[in-house]
Amino acid sequence: MPYPEKQLQPENGLAEWFGAELRHHRKRSRLSQDELGQRVYTSGSKIGKIEKAQRGCSVELAEALDRELGTGGVLARAWRLIEAQADILPSEADTFENRGSGVDVSPVVREMLDSHSSTAPGESVDRRSLLLASAGLAAGAVLADGGVPSAKPQLDLMAQVDQIATACIRMSGQRRIGRADLARLGAVHDLYQSLDYQYGGGLVHRSLNQVADAAAALLDSSYPDQLRSELFTTVANLRLLAGWTAFDLCYHSTAQRHFAAAERLAVSTENMSLAVFVHYCQARQFQHQRHNRDAVEVLRLASDRVRSTATPGTKAVLNATIATSFAALGDRAAAIASLNHANDDFDRITSGGEPPWISWIDRAELDAQFGRVYRDFARQDPRFADEAAEWTRRAIEGFDEGMQRSSVLNQVGLCSAWFLAGEPDTALDIGARLVADDGQVLSQRVRERIVNMGRDAQRCSGSSDVDDFVHMITLR
Repeated sequence: MPYPEKQLQPENGLAEWFGAELRHHRKRSRLSQDELGQRVYTSGSKIGKIEKAQRGCSVELAEALDRELGTGGVLARAWRLIEAQADILPSEADTFENRGSGVDVSPVVREMLDSHSSTAPGESVDRRSLLLASAGLAAGAVLADGGVPSAKPQLDLMAQVDQIATACIRMSGQRRIGRADLARLGAVHDLYQSLDYQYGGGLVHRSLNQVADAAAALLDSSYPDQLRSELFTTVANLRLLAGWTAFDLCYHSTAQRHFAAAERLAVSTENMSLAVFVHYCQARQFQHQRHNRDAVEVLRLASDRVRSTATPGTKAVLNATIATSFAALGDRAAAIASLNHANDDFDRITSGGEPPWISWIDRAELDAQFGRVYRDFARQDPRFADEAAEWTRRAIEGFDEGMQRSSVLNQVGLCSAWFLAGEPDTALDIGARLVADDGQVLSQRVRERIVNMGRDAQRCSGSSDVDDFVHMITLR
């Protein structure tokens, strides 16, 4: 019998965060440790030890893993961060002075706040510590607004997030930027995104909103012509993530502001794939607001923008997403057809052949979309409720420990599905756990979805337990 996998705690440090990311992308590619090891010319045992944070790897191996797993460079950027952190000696860190930052910061963050301009095209050695300070994000443990601290608290997470925002704002005033600056901003983006997946947009939005606006100011800086496309893409990704976290808090006007900026930047560099990702995020926001006709239109625009160049992963995402709007609008035939296309497209995805933003899609995400569609069918015809519950259960089982918000959203969906199926006892068991765990994911979108379970619970109204549950969640 195989040993159970070590449960990683990415918030305890960069090595465990790196291991969790590697495990997530390996499983998404449906590879065993041995299979992945063979593809990157190392042993499965070494892959396992890296995942468990028991040993490191070279930048070259991280780059090979990125290529094989189609991560968009996440692992190589993160490993450079880890190596850079290891290079900082206590004697060096103690020499830094905090000149006017106004906050009590660690020596590493102090260096970041005191950064200087790049000295040559493509270089930015003085701001390399922007990455180093972001290590505090993955090591942080104390969560705001009712969050649950880790077993080994190391740093106040919110303080570290605030310090990174301060550093990025100061960075925006520099006159010249280089390639290394963009790599470090990319790593900051990856860490913010990891925290968003795990803890919800409420943890990082305020800070990320400032970082994204500060990054936009870099467009007015001096930079080599060959960096224009990379700079615009980096800023667009930060604006897009800031918009997504705003949407997660239901700050809809702020989300649209960032989405619009990200779209302009993507189109200006003819990065139609990134523009499609922006449209996907906009569509998800429209769907949450129940503007499903608008969602259909923006998803059709996304399809038109890539046309024959769309990858299987891109098609899978667009088809699965538009299916949920068709279902909500009552067009069952169109919804089923789109789901079938999405399933076929998903099966044609190949490792390394997709744009970076597709890296998050896996079978669990696709199953979740099936669950959403069949829940809408069940609201019109309860015979679909059991199928809705089955698809949603599969999705929950497929999410790894780094996708806590997706797991919670689908638990909400599963609770609704059981109410629609006329199984109130099963639904109430799930609902009670969701309410008890409230605060672990800081997402207003999740909270609104919990409140909205009340409409599906009405199928079982008349039971005192159900009526009490509906009353409790309605008062949230």
